[in-house]
Amino acid sequence: MRLPVIPSLPMPRLAAPPPDVPNLSPHYRDHYGPNILREYPAGEAGDRIAVIDKAFPHSVYDMMLLATVGDDKVIASSVSDVPEAMLRALLTFCGQFVRYVHACSTRHRFGLDGAQLTIGTNYDPSTTDRDNGQWWDKRMHWHLNCWPATAYRDASIVPLGDVNDVNRRRALVDPIAHLAAQVMRDAIRTQPLPAGCRLAGDAGLSSAGGPVGFKIALPDWDFLADTACARFLVDLHDVAAAAYAQLRECFTGSPSASPPWTRPGLLPPCQVAANLDELTWISEPGRRGLVMLRSLLRDVTAHEMDLMRADMDLANRCLTLAGLDYHLGFWSPPQSSSWRGHPPVYLVMQFKLFSAVGSSPAIGGGVASILDRFRGPIMSAQQTRLRRQFQDGFLAVLEREAPEAAA
Repeated sequence: MRLPVIPSLPMPRLAAPPPDVPNLSPHYRDHYGPNILREYPAGEAGDRIAVIDKAFPHSVYDMMLLATVGDDKVIASSVSDVPEAMLRALLTFCGQFVRYVHACSTRHRFGLDGAQLTIGTNYDPSTTDRDNGQWWDKRMHWHLNCWPATAYRDASIVPLGDVNDVNRRRALVDPIAHLAAQVMRDAIRTQPLPAGCRLAGDAGLSSAGGPVGFKIALPDWDFLADTACARFLVDLHDVAAAAYAQLRECFTGSPSASPPWTRPGLLPPCQVAANLDELTWISEPGRRGLVMLRSLLRDVTAHEMDLMRADMDLANRCLTLAGLDYHLGFWSPPQSSSWRGHPPVYLVMQFKLFSAVGSSPAIGGGVASILDRFRGPIMSAQQTRLRRQFQDGFLAVLEREAPEAAA
């Protein structure tokens, strides 16, 4: 409850965004239309990466990479759902975005000295029955976000305990954030990490703060373009999926996900504790935390489910997610022109039990921030012009470094 958070960080928004409608179109172009800035083939069989100008920006300086597989005939939700060639291309584009933002010419032109940079994707394919933000399909997409220091330097940072709204508090820091990180450390303990990578705890972060969750320190941003990075992300997903299935079976007797608007009955606490004892990879702190979690959960009656189905705010507050759900991203503290050497870079996984879709990014001195993308100030003509120039500059980088991929 003492964690420093930013409960509301207004983001400049477009003057006339398109209607906020479900993304259930037969083809991604039918939904994104003119917001598609460029498309690049990634492998064969019609796989493409689309660069999207977000209709509801996370920042003045941001964009999105959309992964489409088999000419959009396959809805790929996770890093393990897309071909390795596509995942490597996505991560290469992410690394190019970092280099573009860090370039002296970019920093000077757009005032990005001390900017906060985050890159991430969300895996949440089974939340259509709980979160009112999840009525669209879940093609994997990566958010490339850059916040100038002017966007967050005057933000109000408060202790998490001062946030009275339960939904907002859970969106900032999920109740299982620390427990899930411990479980993930246990699950991956026997697996070798890529060269130059190491497990990192909260105590290892700089005084600038950082996100809550399972963290791995990376050698530097260049690691994103390494073949080992793509394979490691797939390994992490597979480890998380296997651990989740085992824990779900310990808690409910079944490893399978629930059908929409149902939740499995919980086994008695003593049985759950006994089942956890059979998992030799769980550490004692992880086991204690999971036993406590079982003591806090209870079954959902049919009447309660009907009430929550009619009231999404109630469902968001009281109904746990239906399956494995996490944010996967790369984070580094703000970097000023006086920085010497390589900035620390972390791969972060934030697992969810209740909280809102995606990630509440660690910006400035907060471990989490809620971005208000709907009620912030409308972008000025200058901001709109700079946004387009920033995006055009990044597209020019992609064209120079991967001209054969342009479509």
